[in-house]
Amino acid sequence: MALGELLHYHVIPPLFLLFFTPVVQVLTQLGDPRPLGWSALFGSQFAWAFTAVTLVWAWLFLVLPGPVHHGPTTHFGQTPPYRANGMLYYVCTLLLFVLLETWLMPGVSVTIYSNMSAILAALNVTALVLCTFLLIRGKVAPQSSEEIEPKPLPHEFYRGMELHPHLLGVDVKQLTNCRVGMMLWQLLVLVFCVAGARLHGLSSGHVVCAALQTVYIAKFFWWETGYFSTLDITLDRAGYYLCWGCMVWVPCFYTYAAFFLTRQRPLLSDGQSAFVLAAGLLAIALNYRCDLEKQRFRESGGRCRLWGRPAEYIDAEYVTAQGRRTTKLLTSGCWGVARHLNYVFEILAAFCWCLPGLGHGVWPFLYVLFLTVLLVHRVFRDEEKCSNKYGKAWKKYCRQVPYRMIPYVF
Repeated sequence: MALGELLHYHVIPPLFLLFFTPVVQVLTQLGDPRPLGWSALFGSQFAWAFTAVTLVWAWLFLVLPGPVHHGPTTHFGQTPPYRANGMLYYVCTLLLFVLLETWLMPGVSVTIYSNMSAILAALNVTALVLCTFLLIRGKVAPQSSEEIEPKPLPHEFYRGMELHPHLLGVDVKQLTNCRVGMMLWQLLVLVFCVAGARLHGLSSGHVVCAALQTVYIAKFFWWETGYFSTLDITLDRAGYYLCWGCMVWVPCFYTYAAFFLTRQRPLLSDGQSAFVLAAGLLAIALNYRCDLEKQRFRESGGRCRLWGRPAEYIDAEYVTAQGRRTTKLLTSGCWGVARHLNYVFEILAAFCWCLPGLGHGVWPFLYVLFLTVLLVHRVFRDEEKCSNKYGKAWKKYCRQVPYRMIPYVF
């Protein structure tokens, strides 16, 4: 067995399981050092109520009647349907939060902040049970006709078994990734900002940290149907990496700058905070511009204009269970500058909402460091997938767009 295969299938998955699962509680302690009890392992009554309400609320918006969006057809012929009401869900959830904080349950943000270790424990237990169920069902009674090569059990648990599993009438990845993970990210940054203001007074730096993330997440829900064509959906299976990651790691780690600043108050002046806000909004706008160009190109079948000129592309063929298919690889606009210029702007936006933590060490910047590694790794995963899928057309595309992320650098 080659060393790379040994590490990939036998070593890294169990190490990641043993490291990332408990580290969420370590991070909570670093941001808010208070004694931990059994609730940090199994949750509390409040934490389980919070988790149950979150899951049921998210599930309801996926089963209620509404528009449907179909994702890309898989190589084994499955075309997954998704509920296309992301912005409605987002707005209704924020309105409910405002109603609770201002009228029904004043101070609920402080309660949530004070119970974060228990909430993460409840989410952790829920996610691990879900991943175990998906593993067993994927091996015993898979919902698709896809045939995949058996791998070591820890790797299968970490990776997942199926691309588009359904549970209780909804797509599992849309539930865990979009409606639980992304929405908890949004709610928690607002919770931490409000809790910080109630406990220590309002801080412009903390407001900027929460505001930039709010704009970024609102953009995600506006663009949610575009997310269904990304690697998370088309390549990654529903397992620990994706489902646990979105249900536990995202609420813990992606919100960490805002969580940390609830106790350790920002040191930026109001003027510095305003500059960071402007820079962050520009980065988010440019990131959205990249995503919007790709979405318009796909929806128009290549018949659109980018930067005042007709879109340029390369025709590519690939093979599915139904035979040969064709697609177009965009080579103009933002996507002609670099193959993943959108990732650069995403990293810059994250850096901006971490900047209010300047002066408090590396802890508020953990997310942007993690994101940089994650996205660079994703670039290579995407290239491997596209090279295998499109062959010669992909090589031609790389010659026309030679830079991965930063022109003349990388």
